[in-house]
Amino acid sequence: KMEPQASAAPPSHGDLVSTKYAPAPHAAGRERVALLACGSFSPITNMHLRLFESGRDFLRTKGNFDVVAGYISPVSDAYGKKGLVSVKHRVAMCQAAVGNSDWIMVDEWEASIPEYTTTVKVMRRFDSLLNKDLKPGETKIRVLLLCGADLLESFNSPGVWAPEDMVEILQDYGILCLERAGSNLGQAVLVNPIIFKNQQNIHVMPQYVPNEISSTRIRQFLGYGLSIKYLTPDSVIEYINTHHLYQ
Repeated sequence: KMEPQASAAPPSHGDLVSTKYAPAPHAAGRERVALLACGSFSPITNMHLRLFESGRDFLRTKGNFDVVAGYISPVSDAYGKKGLVSVKHRVAMCQAAVGNSDWIMVDEWEASIPEYTTTVKVMRRFDSLLNKDLKPGETKIRVLLLCGADLLESFNSPGVWAPEDMVEILQDYGILCLERAGSNLGQAVLVNPIIFKNQQNIHVMPQYVPNEISSTRIRQFLGYGLSIKYLTPDSVIEYINTHHLYQ
């Protein structure tokens, strides 16, 4: 697992870091949700961070959701994706990126596991721990998978997702998905019976400000010796330079 610096243990919600957890009181007709983003984050970008802010705003404007927390869950090194630096560095970059956020946190559980962990297992854990100590009358916190349109469209790519995982993610939890230029989510829904039957748990938010920043593009820029200023937080740039990553 990571090598944490010596410090007092942060408060936890179950086994989740919850220094920024803001439980909303039960309100009739409103649903409490936690946003969860899983991925490589190699490195984390401003696009990832904007996805959280846009998602919370979108759910607020719908009028019946209270977002209690946002979580980033970096995948472990076992994922083996090209361009994946050590999980120790990816976790540290994510933590640096959300240092000034008052509601987005980094969860290290998935990152610490030696073998690859499926998204649905990560969601089960969050669901269990977030709802571990509900008081009488409190509504359950729903875990929504926060993602871009490409993830939802990948549900239709053979061999990428197990059908039973898709069913559980869409039936028991839900997805908050950012529509992107060139995506055809309507087609993705129509061609997949699992998605079609559970579309009430899929929330699609429009992309009001086009943002095509990606981890891949940042790695390319670094490889060419180009500036990545304003593509990722300064704290992440400082970490990359200090540890000579992506060179």
